[in-house]
Amino acid sequence: MLEIIPSWEQIEEYMALAEKYGLAFEYNDFYAPELLDDKERVRERIRGYMGLGRPRGVDTLHGAFFDILPFSWDSGIRKHSIYRMQQSVEIADELGCRGVVFHTNFSPDFLNNKRYRDNWLESMREVVTKLLSQSDCEVYLENMFDQSPHELADVADLLQGESRFGICLDIAHMRLATDEPREWFRLLAPYIRHFHINDTHLKYDEHLPVGQGGIDWMEVEALLEEFGLKGRSRLIEVNGLDKIRESLRYCQRIGMG
Repeated sequence: MLEIIPSWEQIEEYMALAEKYGLAFEYNDFYAPELLDDKERVRERIRGYMGLGRPRGVDTLHGAFFDILPFSWDSGIRKHSIYRMQQSVEIADELGCRGVVFHTNFSPDFLNNKRYRDNWLESMREVVTKLLSQSDCEVYLENMFDQSPHELADVADLLQGESRFGICLDIAHMRLATDEPREWFRLLAPYIRHFHINDTHLKYDEHLPVGQGGIDWMEVEALLEEFGLKGRSRLIEVNGLDKIRESLRYCQRIGMG
């Protein structure tokens, strides 16, 4: 199943595109702090999406991520981060989404700091367990600044008893961190539930249309096949109808989806 990011301002066009290609949505509206601070606007946007008359059970939602540090040693930052994450799962539940994506926000600058890493692992285990206990949806952690798959693999091991936990592997973020993606797939495959796909020239996180950068998508497809992940959902994480259509054409051309 392929997903796209809908734009509320052009929702009829996004609905038509989704219907034409059999696409699901990943809502990106609700990670913006200025929207989350306005409860009436949140309610209005939720009502709008619910009133579209389309099934939402396979949709996903991108959770809050700006300055979200539930592992912070500052209790105020930690408390507000968890509050934002709780808002995200509550919105996802109300929309009837199957899952919510959160960034790990693990800083590679602290890779050799055992205290930082141990605190991150235990804090993420604790907050994900709490969110799952309060929600009916799945919770996915996405690699963001991660330079290695080991942190995600270790937190997934700690959460392996949680059937609704999974990993969202962002292919571009991964390729910015490594020239050897196979090791990431080998370690993370048992936990991957979802993918984010867009392209990059392998220097910056550019969110180019799929097929217009330096990522070897045939290699990615081969890894998906090797590790039994072909059936996992994939968000085409680009904004704008033109970029989405370009990505869809490329995906169709190489048999991706």
